[in-house]
Amino acid sequence: MTEEKEDIILQLNFLEKELKDNKLGQRMQNIFPEGYIFVNALYGLAWCEVALADTVDKSTKDRALSEALYAYKNIDIDQAKWSFPVYLDPEYGIFYHGWRNYLLSKILLVDTSFSNSETFIKKLQDQSDIIANALHSSAVPFLESYDQQSWPADMFVAMASLSNHDKLFAPRYDNAIDHWIKDVKTKLDENTDMIPHKVNSLTGLSSQGSRGCSMGLILRMLGEIDYKFAQQQYDLFKDKFISTRFGLPCIREYPKGVRGLGDIDSGPVIFGVGFSATIVMIGTLSMYDDSNLADNQYKTIHAFGFDRRTDKVKKYLFGKLPMADAFIAWGRSTGLNYNTESNSALKFWRFKFHIISLFVIAIIWIIYNRKQILTHYKTATNKVYKT
Repeated sequence: MTEEKEDIILQLNFLEKELKDNKLGQRMQNIFPEGYIFVNALYGLAWCEVALADTVDKSTKDRALSEALYAYKNIDIDQAKWSFPVYLDPEYGIFYHGWRNYLLSKILLVDTSFSNSETFIKKLQDQSDIIANALHSSAVPFLESYDQQSWPADMFVAMASLSNHDKLFAPRYDNAIDHWIKDVKTKLDENTDMIPHKVNSLTGLSSQGSRGCSMGLILRMLGEIDYKFAQQQYDLFKDKFISTRFGLPCIREYPKGVRGLGDIDSGPVIFGVGFSATIVMIGTLSMYDDSNLADNQYKTIHAFGFDRRTDKVKKYLFGKLPMADAFIAWGRSTGLNYNTESNSALKFWRFKFHIISLFVIAIIWIIYNRKQILTHYKTATNKVYKT
């Protein structure tokens, strides 16, 4: 097992303990609208990506499958649905159905012969039919996650699950996926020619233009659905969203030339940088043969995240926000089959980052305290003159 895999598994060890012993799902639900679903899904998906790596050993693959099934079972219960409207089509909305089915499709991509696998294969078929039937009944390509609330990223997760189904079994949804892609191409954001962040649930037209946080996830899923279309969108994304700040790679939350504030989707937006977008894109960059950029971006996040590591666990931000750990683990596990630079480069990157960080913090401190500084300076000057 490579050093990187071992490092990712240390992250997953931390998340496992938090999920099983410290009610992580409930804690994240108290912070994020879909926190319970997200943290369980990302935990399971990260294990799936570990299991799908070429060099994984049997014991690790067995553990990965067991943990991914644990995460899926946490999602596939009535208690996980309580915050989603039952009256939508499909019931409980496309966010819930999409993430649940996508995780299950990944589990079965890992293995279709584990104990009781027939039950899960049947579940994938039934859940995929629910998504496909709801889409067939819809006049727009983006189904609702909440009442009159549609985010295209949620739909891409769901459609990636249908695409994964067809990779596993006889094609069943290929015509539906082709029709859906054609429809999506007619609903692009007119300012960027990219997929919008949010749409009108009745018309499917953009109500919020393309954003870094959602495009990172959309590109991750679109790469598994239609790689040609995905590459076109990625090329636009590179031009409009991939940037640097103080010499470090980052992802803008809004396209170049557009300013905006952070929100529940993006997290903090500082100097135009979307922190959620920057984390989500680690795995996405690897999918588009930008492994060097993905590696450098992880180094930035690694340095900023103030990790704590023991021989059993690894956590970021002192373990105070495990949702970030889950996204980082999923992103890193996606790129396991890509070459990365050495740890010495990582240490240099951390050093570079902290030097720049101290410089930036100093500037911000001076700006916010300029009145006090000027007052102190004038007082000191007057004393000198009086003397």
